[in-house]
Amino acid sequence: MRNFKAEHKPPLYRLIRMVMKVAMTIFFQKIELRHGEYVPRRGPVVFVANHPNSIMDALVMGVVTKRKVNYIGHAGLFSNHLKSWFLRSSGVIPVYRREDSPDKMEQNVSAFEACYRALEKGETIGIFPEGTSDMLRKVKRVKTGAARIILEAERRNNYELGITVLPIGLYFFSRSRFRSRVLVNVGKPLDLSPFFEINRHDNYEAVHALTSEIQNRLQKLTVNIQNEQLDQFVRDIEKIYRDELKKETGDLQKSQTRTTLDFILTQQIANCVEYYFEHAPQRVRELQESINAYKRKLTKLHLKDAMLKEKQSFIEVFRSNAQAFGRAIFGFPIALYGIVNHFIPYFIAEYFAKKFVDERTKILSALLIGGGSAFLAFYAVQTFLVWFFFDLLWASIYLVTLPATGLFALGYVKEIRTQQERMSFSFFLFTNRQLFNKMRRERRKVITQLNEIKNEYLNIIGLQAETKTS
Repeated sequence: MRNFKAEHKPPLYRLIRMVMKVAMTIFFQKIELRHGEYVPRRGPVVFVANHPNSIMDALVMGVVTKRKVNYIGHAGLFSNHLKSWFLRSSGVIPVYRREDSPDKMEQNVSAFEACYRALEKGETIGIFPEGTSDMLRKVKRVKTGAARIILEAERRNNYELGITVLPIGLYFFSRSRFRSRVLVNVGKPLDLSPFFEINRHDNYEAVHALTSEIQNRLQKLTVNIQNEQLDQFVRDIEKIYRDELKKETGDLQKSQTRTTLDFILTQQIANCVEYYFEHAPQRVRELQESINAYKRKLTKLHLKDAMLKEKQSFIEVFRSNAQAFGRAIFGFPIALYGIVNHFIPYFIAEYFAKKFVDERTKILSALLIGGGSAFLAFYAVQTFLVWFFFDLLWASIYLVTLPATGLFALGYVKEIRTQQERMSFSFFLFTNRQLFNKMRRERRKVITQLNEIKNEYLNIIGLQAETKTS
């Protein structure tokens, strides 16, 4: 294995990464890197990740890893000279997809050559081997390009290049909302030696074997719901049952962050549903009918499941409403200041997002790029006007207050909407106590069903694990 120097990061790349890191810190509530210790500080690395969210996937990975990532992107992104210059300066290598440009596939030879050179210099390559992004929470069929690059780069160097292949599961808790959370789940490096042995006598078999391994590893690193009709069903169970499951995860709660724990529980729910859909579909249909009936009753009564989770007395409800009302009055001047200063750019950001309603995987990218540009432009104009009519000191103070009051206003509006729901719930609780208790009993029935299936599934998984180890 070669000794590699620390990689060189061009000034433009450093500047772009710094700007994007600030933007991402504002845009997302949290970007969490899990098992970042698997990323080596130097030497050739190939990151292979699932592709849930268009260009946002590359931006998130570029921000959380300290390595300079040379992404492989489809040639359609290089549609004009300015975009092409920016992407190439950022280290993006264009490749042509057969479904987009079947007549230009020969041009990929130079793209693959650029990948080999980058790896031979000890740099990193970032690949989304699914090829296209999708709103469904599943890993689509992985293409062979990543495996071909890895195996050919090693073959050219006598299998002594020492490439580290890291699978990464990207999980966005919301793919259309500002201030959501993201988990970047790094898996253990792949052991490439078995594939080298195969590649020495059969490249075709080695490429497909490595591609299959990448597929399997990615599926384990994210929420993978292969049956499309189950996705909404899994979301319904998450809303009703995830907090119930948290109560039983004592040690896990201590060792994992909230973001990671939420992901693990969602992944386990999805795996359980997929298992029963395959082995006992009638159980799944019965549970779906129970949950859908419960949801219909909630909708008819203008209630939410969260309102039924905790048993509350009249005094507790009154106290909670009074405290929220006090916070609303105290925060109103700051929130009003934030709303007045951010209404127009926020409206523009929403407009950009709605333009991509038919390409939902691009909504977050549109919010970040279109909305971010609008906010920066309005900040500049508003600050200039304050400087023009007053002085530089007031303009500086004004500029500093804008981001914080904007985020405060966003949180304030959400709190007011939540408070409206609380008030509606309070009225329902005082006037329909018996109906409220009936709905709580309905909820307990659903929870009982879920508990029975969960316990049965855990026993099955435990038995399967014992069988494998025996």
